[in-house]
Amino acid sequence: MASSLTAALAILVALAVAAQSALGGHLACEELPPDVCAFAVSSGGMRCVLERTPEGAHRCQTSAVAVARDQPLATGHVESDACVRACGVDRAALGLPVATEDRRSLRAICSPACQDGCPNVVDLYATLAAAEGMSLPAMCEAQKAAGNRRMMMGGMAPLGAPVSAPVVVAPVSAPVAAPEPCEDW
Repeated sequence: MASSLTAALAILVALAVAAQSALGGHLACEELPPDVCAFAVSSGGMRCVLERTPEGAHRCQTSAVAVARDQPLATGHVESDACVRACGVDRAALGLPVATEDRRSLRAICSPACQDGCPNVVDLYATLAAAEGMSLPAMCEAQKAAGNRRMMMGGMAPLGAPVSAPVVVAPVSAPVAAPEPCEDW
């Protein structure tokens, strides 16, 4: 029941944003409900951020981080649930996300579904990575290369590579003796 209510609320907010945009309306972060705040962009092109009030409640606020002006969804945008899932991000996270939270998060953000279909999320993480002196495209390439190396070492072929029989490693039956220490040193 709660998930259907959340989905219905997200649809209503998306429709309201679309109607506001069509009518020349104004999207202010402070007017968004907390459950759709994260990864939204105000009409002024500033990113929305979820914060906690002194009383402990969550509220949506305008951050100081602007969207790249060349983005197609630069203003008045609430990110879709499909992009939130594809990019592995969390709407309930407080504050701005860290650009390199962990490998699993980086893998999701670097996935083709996120990179090709969610420019708003990719732009946010690219901006945050740049602020930390890193490049999101370079991080994604390194993550992809590391994943390919792990798959090849584990006997799995990387995506797009020809598939061969898995490598079987037989256990060693007798222990191997350590080399004698060198007395010359």
